[in-house]
Amino acid sequence: MNHPQIAVFARLAKENTPPIRAIEGEKTKISRTMHGFGYDAVHDEIVVTSPLTQAILTFRGAANGEEPPVRVIQGPRTQIIGTAYSGNAIVTVDGVNGEIYLPVSNNSILVFDRTADGDVPPKRVLNDAGGSVAIDPVRNLLIINRRTELQIFERTASGNAKPIRIIKGPNAGVANISSFQTYPDKGWIIGGCADGAICAWSVTDSGDVPPRWKIPVQQLTGYVASGIALDPVHKEILLSAAGQRIRPPSGIMNTVITFSWPEIF
Repeated sequence: MNHPQIAVFARLAKENTPPIRAIEGEKTKISRTMHGFGYDAVHDEIVVTSPLTQAILTFRGAANGEEPPVRVIQGPRTQIIGTAYSGNAIVTVDGVNGEIYLPVSNNSILVFDRTADGDVPPKRVLNDAGGSVAIDPVRNLLIINRRTELQIFERTASGNAKPIRIIKGPNAGVANISSFQTYPDKGWIIGGCADGAICAWSVTDSGDVPPRWKIPVQQLTGYVASGIALDPVHKEILLSAAGQRIRPPSGIMNTVITFSWPEIF
């Protein structure tokens, strides 16, 4: 049985290429069923949930082997509740503003200071806002992918605040995905859309508007992406795909797919 780990591969790795390093082992506190993690490029840190222990773990970007996290947010004051199947499986880090965002099982978004450690309360809570999160730090926006819509909030929204815009409808074609991204340099939201595709909308879009760009991932590969990472330097998009709910023709599960997508950069 595979044990939980964060594996690091060379950018040009292909089929059956082994990782160049991996964070794994008891001292890391990593648990199974983490469905999305974040990388803080500003501070070179990896942030991941530990759903089975209801914690947020932060590692050095260069962590390797059985290296413990540099910080652990965990305890009753954190309000972290749920398991990977009812929240608490995905996390987002905003290195520019120094914040960590965690959706939990009561449809709330918990916001912690990036340097929080131990049993600390969240600095903000956004209610009735369950879903994966992405941040546009340039425009101070918080975007939530809630099933078939993208809800756009002020970044510092809390309590019962309402979105300032919502992208949804048959033309928009928004689909749920475990983790999505923004590209603040151009004002894009990059997320899942209908028929297993990955699409780009503008952060200024509202209502039932079609995406500006689209890659028909399932049509081209047989896979449906579960997570997204952007590589602006090489003008590429990287997609994780488990291949469980929709098995690709090859039958191979757990893959990373890379597309060149210069148009969005």
